[in-house]
Amino acid sequence: MRDNHLHTHFSYDSDASFEDYLTHYDGEIVTTEHYDLSNPYTGRDDVPDYEAYSKEIAELTARYGKRIKRGIEIGYYQPREADLISFLADKIYDLKLLSVHHNGTNDYLDDEVAGMDKEAIIQEYLDALEYAIGRVEADVLAHFDYGFRLFDVTVDELKAYEPQLLRIFQKMIDYNLAFELNSKSMYLYHHEDLYLYALDLVKQLGCHKYSIGSDGHKREHFRLEFDRIQIILNKYGIKPEEII
Repeated sequence: MRDNHLHTHFSYDSDASFEDYLTHYDGEIVTTEHYDLSNPYTGRDDVPDYEAYSKEIAELTARYGKRIKRGIEIGYYQPREADLISFLADKIYDLKLLSVHHNGTNDYLDDEVAGMDKEAIIQEYLDALEYAIGRVEADVLAHFDYGFRLFDVTVDELKAYEPQLLRIFQKMIDYNLAFELNSKSMYLYHHEDLYLYALDLVKQLGCHKYSIGSDGHKREHFRLEFDRIQIILNKYGIKPEEII
């Protein structure tokens, strides 16, 4: 089971090397480097260097074989949609994740967000996520809970948004995106129960496309709790051929 959500030094918030993962695991890896325009966390556009990225992968392929795939995590931000699409137009990636990370003022993991109105932030984030699907070409809907990772949210509280979640997941299916089981959200932000609830919803809608990712930014988080996720996949009857 490949880790489909992974970062290296080509992402603004990671110092990891490809070798950190290649020497720890003998299977295929794909790194999904951050692409976030108007990033309020850094105060700049964070754009992965495609030429340097491709060059390093080519050099490592000569040493490690054809084990490395190109990937990108697209941080969708509506005011910069045209710029997002323009950058992606002439780039070739094996895997594209779709995310919403910020609202132009705050990244949803900024410390100050934790003190804001929980219901208002959840609603704002879900509205942005629902809009983002289909606006750029992608393969995976990443960490559906990113906007409320900092909050202690119960399943009963999240059920208040169930009609919208069903719309989001149906749109995800309609655009042939995989639903991501994000182990960082599940086990470092303690949202496993929210993911099990979401799995109930996507299964109800007939989803047959899933992606497993650690959201790792360092070797210690690579393939985080994948054994526990395998148990969940078995419990929900998700077959190997349904995992991208």
